[in-house]
Formats: sequence, structure tokens, C-alpha cells
Amino acid sequence: MRTLYYNCTAGICGDMHLGALIDLGVNVEALREQLGKLNLDGWSLHAERDLRSGISGTRCDVRLAEFVSSHDHDHDHNHAPHRSYADIRVLIEASDLSLAVKADALSIFRVLAEAEAGVHAKPIDEVHFHEVGAVDSIIDIVGAAICWELLEIDAIASSPVELGGGHVHCAHGRMPVPAPATARLLENCPVTLNGTSKEATTPTGAAILVGKACRFEHNLFGKLRATATGIGQRDDPKIPNVLQVSLYDVLEPEGAQPASQVWELAVNLDDMTPEQVAFLCEQMMGAGALDAWQTAAVFKKGRSGVVVAALVAEDELALVESVLLKHSTSLGLRKRIWERVILSRRIEEVNTPWGRVRVKLALAEDGSVLRFKPEYEDCKLIAESEGISVQEVVDAARAQQERFGS
Repeated sequence: MRTLYYNCTAGICGDMHLGALIDLGVNVEALREQLGKLNLDGWSLHAERDLRSGISGTRCDVRLAEFVSSHDHDHDHNHAPHRSYADIRVLIEASDLSLAVKADALSIFRVLAEAEAGVHAKPIDEVHFHEVGAVDSIIDIVGAAICWELLEIDAIASSPVELGGGHVHCAHGRMPVPAPATARLLENCPVTLNGTSKEATTPTGAAILVGKACRFEHNLFGKLRATATGIGQRDDPKIPNVLQVSLYDVLEPEGAQPASQVWELAVNLDDMTPEQVAFLCEQMMGAGALDAWQTAAVFKKGRSGVVVAALVAEDELALVESVLLKHSTSLGLRKRIWERVILSRRIEEVNTPWGRVRVKLALAEDGSVLRFKPEYEDCKLIAESEGISVQEVVDAARAQQERFGS
């Protein structure tokens, strides 16, 4: 599995991220060509070699027609126009970008919108972006999705994320670091604070990690293929303003993997609403649980309720335990160890009459395909853009199943 690892000890922001992926091998002209499919005017993309604290890498600028924007920003500016989440969704869905790029870009904007909705106590459809709705930030986010596709990235992982310190000036005034949206996005993620007196991680940078379902790993097992560095605009003497990325081929055994141990956490609940229970499960998944679920049950004295449970790897156990106790009404929890066996998996793409769809293949020990499942988000995007049912897209994708011998 091609995995991109982010060393975020100096934080992460949109243009520094683009610089890192260009430094890793993304062709700038190919990136510009794909970004042109957005039908978004008034911008240009520039990349050049630069140094920070003696470390060489690529610095990337998104420049706007009205003025030059070197925007490794602390939100000390306010680009017009402001766009709503709905505006940006329409812009991306109407483009000629691939389904995979659309899905990743929409996922990033979705988590951003959810964070902003939480900060401002608004429904998600009423969220208007300020800095993140600007042209340069749209280029940063969609550009990230394009780079992942060009590099054929299957998954991303990250170190703990440095947030920075001090204050930032944004559309809502002077705010302490981290900005409210950044803090919401990185809830239950490992972070560090005050490594610098500036904003190290922006909402855009945080959303890029969270929107791509980043795993926070202590180590990876595989072959290191390449390393690269993105250079930020600011030259900070306290901490090199760089984002280092590494490309790994993470090794997985052929076929069924040896049994591995996972923890099951569980609580009995009879005094929480369905909405609160759903939120609890979401929080556990965000904290690194492998799965979370609820089962209807009847407890003592005939009280109806639910058993809420989660599967958790050893490394994430303490964090998920704390989330379960924080967001539930339970005074304690149960836990036990299970053995599990996992089939190897592979992602492929198939053609349909309306575009390409990713499919997930589960493999037997001899490499033959046991399962074939079209990715729902890809099918949903096609269904919405073509005015057809999701099932029609799924059926068209499944018609290609024989190609893989399943």
C-alpha cells in the first residue's frame, strides 16, 4: 500500500503541503492542467526551490490576479469573495476532475464545513467560508487531492501535529492559536503546542489530514521510496518552517494475515438519546477506533437501552477509553482482547458509462479475489451528477467484476 507519511513537527498548511508534494515528484504543469478543470479564474501557481534553516525543498505560491499572495498564512488577511459550502460543492462537482479527486476534495471541505458549523452553531448548509473560501485555499485543497491521485497514494499517516502559539487575525477578529476550526478538526488527534509563537497549522492544513482519514502512526513497516520537503513562506528562527513527507510501500503479508489482537470496549447505556449515542460512536472513530457500533438491549428492571462497543488497536486504547468515558453517561467500561484474522485488500478502478469508480478487492491466500465492492462515495458522486440511482452505478461497476477473476 503506497502510504504518504507527514512529519508535522512544524505544522501543516495548504501551500507548504503543495510544495512538499511537488518536491516529491508531482509535475507542476500536470497539476496546473488538472486545476484548470475547476473553471476557476484569477489565479496562478508558482513553485521554486528554496531553503529554510539550511533545509532545501520546494516553495509553492498561489498568486491571485488582484494581488500577489504568498499565503503560508496566519490568517492575517481576508480574501474575497467568501463562498458557502454549497457553492464550493457545486464548483467541484461540476468540474471535469476525476471521481477520486472530487471525492477527496469534497471530503476535505465537508470536514471543514462541519468544524465551522460547530464553531458558529449553524447548520452545515448555512456555513460560509472566509479564508478557506478564497481562491488560493480552494487551489490548495483541490490541488492536494490531485497530487494524491498523481502520486497514486492509497493512504496517509502523520506524526503528532504542531499547532503553534500566539494569536492570529482572521475574519472574526483576533483569535488565540489554534484557530477555533483547527482545534475542532484535530479533536482526539495527537498534537503539540507552542513549538513556535506563530500559527503552525491552519484550518486548511488540519482538514487535509482529517479529510483524507489520516492515521496517526508511531511507526510504519515497509520500504521507504522517497522523501521531500515543502518550504513555508515564513522564516522562523525557532523552528524550521518546513513540512517533510515520506513515501512508503507499506508491506502486507499475502492473503490472510496472521491473527492480531484487538481490544473491545463496551458500555451499557439507558439514559442517552439516539443522537448522543451516534455522536459518541463518531467520536470514538475519530479517536482511532477500528469500528464502533450500538446494539439494542433490555437491562435490569426492564429498561431498554443500547450496548455501545468499539474495536481498538493497542496503540489507540487509552485515547478511545477516555473518549468513551467523556462522551457517555457510563461510570465505567468493560474491555477484553479478541484475536482477529484480516484478508489483504487492494484498490482498483473500473470504467462505467459515466466515469471511473474505485473498487475494493479482498484477496485469498493464493491472491485470488474473494470480494469485490464498489466505493460508495464514487458511486454517489456519479449518481448525483448524472441524475441516476446509486444502484445503477453499482451495477455498472460490478459488471467489470470478471476482469479480476472473482
